[in-house]
Amino acid sequence: MAASRLIDPVRGRVASAYTAGPRLDDVIAVCKSLATYGVTSAIGYWGDPDESARAVADVHLAAINRLSAEQMDCYVSIKLSRLGFDAGLFAELASAATRSNVRLHVDALGPESVDATLRLLEGVPRTGRLGTTLPGRWHRSVDDTARIIELGLAVRVVKGQWLDDGPKRIDPSEGFLGIVDRLSGHQGGVAVATHDVRLLTESLRHLTESGTPCESELFFGLPFRGPAIAAWRLGVPVRVYVAYGASGPPFSVKELRRKPVAWWWFMQDVLLGKDKMWRSVRRARPQL
Repeated sequence: MAASRLIDPVRGRVASAYTAGPRLDDVIAVCKSLATYGVTSAIGYWGDPDESARAVADVHLAAINRLSAEQMDCYVSIKLSRLGFDAGLFAELASAATRSNVRLHVDALGPESVDATLRLLEGVPRTGRLGTTLPGRWHRSVDDTARIIELGLAVRVVKGQWLDDGPKRIDPSEGFLGIVDRLSGHQGGVAVATHDVRLLTESLRHLTESGTPCESELFFGLPFRGPAIAAWRLGVPVRVYVAYGASGPPFSVKELRRKPVAWWWFMQDVLLGKDKMWRSVRRARPQL
């Protein structure tokens, strides 16, 4: 009990560095603050895993309606597993997003979920702005790119969190660049979502030179200054994905063991909490 009283405040401070807070008002406030620095946003709800699919859908409907009322350059990102891959609920959200002129984006889950995800995306009218995510570490992603281009979807390219069960592991950076290459000329929009400055710069240069509409997308709380400056120097806008709802860092204890840099992030989180992100944003803008 005593140990918990000591650890819980530290855990809460670390978590606060990566999420806006529990409520929709919290994430809207963060997005408005980012906009004052010329940074657009995307919001993702991290809710209680025991919430019903209907309750999760209602949370996203409220977010869509709020963004429409605020007229912000911000989109709503969703994990279809939270909807139970329910086609009716997804169609309801897609319809609301179309009416509100708010983009609805589908996050990546595991590679086994891709076919179900694409079926749901194909099953709704493509009159609104829809998007999905392609992870570089999956064998199937390069081939899936053609299907996504045909659907006219916006694309977020990531290295990927979940491993592919294929016979040979793909280097996530090489896979990332392979997807970017396939997306050359895609007019639906490409978000390069990585904090790896070298990879981000190479990807954005390729896309801008091919006339592909693109942006850099970063995660709230992770290193901002280096990748943001790299994007801005190439004339590419920066968007930040901001989570709200349940809190927690986007890295695990295993990553702390594997990546020494994660310990540096962790110590900054303990010392600075949410102010870590805002210090980085304030330091980035004057460099241009």
